[in-house]
Amino acid sequence: MKNYIDQFYNEGLGFVFYVKPIKKLSKVIKNKNLLNFISNIIKVIYTILAITFAIIMFIIKYPL
Repeated sequence: MKNYIDQFYNEGLGFVFYVKPIKKLSKVIKNKNLLNFISNIIKVIYTILAITFAIIMFIIKYPL
C-alpha cells in the first residue's frame, strides 16, 4: 500500500505540486517538525485537488 501512496505523490502532478516545493522548503526550513507539518498540509491540499480534478474529468466524460 505504501508503494501506491508514494507513487501517487512522486509521479505526474504530484512531483510538481508536492515534491518540488518540499525540496525547496527543506533548504530554507531546518526545523524538522515544522517541515513535516507543512509537508502534511501540502499533501492534503494536493490530494483534494487531485480528487477534484478526477471528479471534474469524470463529469465531463460522462455527463448526466
